[in-house]
Amino acid sequence: MSSQQVQLIQRAMGAFQRRAFGEAVQISEQVLSQFGDDANALMILAAVRSEAGDTAGAIAFYERARAVMPAHIHVLVNLGAAYRAAGRLHEARLALEEALRIDKRFAITHNNLGNVLLDIGDRDGAKREYERAVVAQANYAEPVAGLARIAEEEHRLDDARRLADKALSLAPGNVSAAMTRARAAFRLGDALRAASDLQALLQNPKLTFTNRVVAEGYLGEALDKLGRFDEAFAAFTRANRLQYEESAASFGADEGPLSPEAMRRLVAYVESLDVASWRSAPPAQRVPVFLVGFPRSGTTLLDQILASHPKITTLEERDTLVDAAFSLVRKDGDFGFWATLADSDIEQLRRLYWEQVEAGLLGAPIKDVFVDKLPLNVGLLPVIHRLFPTARIVFAVRDPRDMVLSCYQQRFGMSGAMFQLLRLDTAARYYDTVMHLVRVCRARLPLALCEVRYEALITDFDAAVRGVLDFLEVGWDDAVRDYATTAKGRAIGTPSASQVVQPLYTTSRGKWRNYRSYLEPALPILAPWVAAFGYEAS
Repeated sequence: MSSQQVQLIQRAMGAFQRRAFGEAVQISEQVLSQFGDDANALMILAAVRSEAGDTAGAIAFYERARAVMPAHIHVLVNLGAAYRAAGRLHEARLALEEALRIDKRFAITHNNLGNVLLDIGDRDGAKREYERAVVAQANYAEPVAGLARIAEEEHRLDDARRLADKALSLAPGNVSAAMTRARAAFRLGDALRAASDLQALLQNPKLTFTNRVVAEGYLGEALDKLGRFDEAFAAFTRANRLQYEESAASFGADEGPLSPEAMRRLVAYVESLDVASWRSAPPAQRVPVFLVGFPRSGTTLLDQILASHPKITTLEERDTLVDAAFSLVRKDGDFGFWATLADSDIEQLRRLYWEQVEAGLLGAPIKDVFVDKLPLNVGLLPVIHRLFPTARIVFAVRDPRDMVLSCYQQRFGMSGAMFQLLRLDTAARYYDTVMHLVRVCRARLPLALCEVRYEALITDFDAAVRGVLDFLEVGWDDAVRDYATTAKGRAIGTPSASQVVQPLYTTSRGKWRNYRSYLEPALPILAPWVAAFGYEAS
């Protein structure tokens, strides 16, 4: 490399560090024009694109840089971070692992790999990488903050608070550590401290979109705990508006199998259906149990209870029916072909289903009974019955007003269905649509269905659980009472993760009354279902 090329690269880097991005781009492009592809110049161009929020553009430049210098450690590390930002987690992991094969001394590589592993659910692997990062660089706040987050997720709250404090002592502005400290304080009973810390954090104008949404949601929970319901509702609303504005273009016109329009078409189809006209499905070698219900109906609690039984294997929140749903619930609204589905078509969809199950179980054995828990599979009851006519359905029920309010108060991973929950009016209408489908399916399909009420679970645990176990034909086992221990040992990917490790509590029952004035427009939509399920009208 010539001295002129080196000097130009140094000038470009200096300009980037001063945030003189236009100058950095101009000099880097001069390097490429005079000397051809240069890994460092390309990396600077990638970093500028990343600063501008153009992740795809950044990746393109990083990949060009990698082609020039495959063993350039900084290119690989930054490429891994860009892949992660784009959701390309497998490629991110491969790039970072390649960087570590070249040089294991870089703390940032270990930290970034820890982030990716945590994203994909490998908490133990993430913990190892964060610990290696700390060994490599003791004063590096990011991996300490990562360890704090893991401690909170593992319900080691004192450790979470201690590690968060340590990270903040190293980097007072570390957002992840501040969020974890507030979350730990809330869960340890200090909602006032949590609210204060979160309000301070939200004053940071540089807070990322995701962190702002999460912080507003956590603030809402803390204010709710303090009985400051108007302020809590305002915080939940701010979080939801941010998500709504961000997601409207992607999910506002969703036409997938769980969209309101798709379910209305399914209702019309099932209402006119003579199931005897269907060509019989071939016998299934394995038949799952489906645990379903509208979100926030208590399915996560019931999942942990059932997972505690020595004869039951459960799988939480994996879209196992995705292939069947898109194959059978077509956008054109045609369901006539269901009646004549060939054995080979049904067997193929079953095979794809079990492939999803096996990928989700990560090698865990299936015991006598397998329970597939995904609440909104309730919107695919006809699909389930077509594939597995003898499948047993455990249907979780809760007061519709509490359920819709609770949905509004959560931060779900975004999808077309979850987009409906960002406003109370659309959430109530979506609930109404889903329950119409459930009612029609119960009337027109010979479903083996057991209804379980959340309120019964928390007030008469043994009787409610015994009814489910009898339905599943496994018999009572005292281990189900120790569901909190089971939950503490599992990676739970739902908003209920911090709740199901606690003893049973009744404070969430009738919670909608605290927010009655905000729920007023939704109450007439929900009223028929309040009556249908036997809840008090007042």
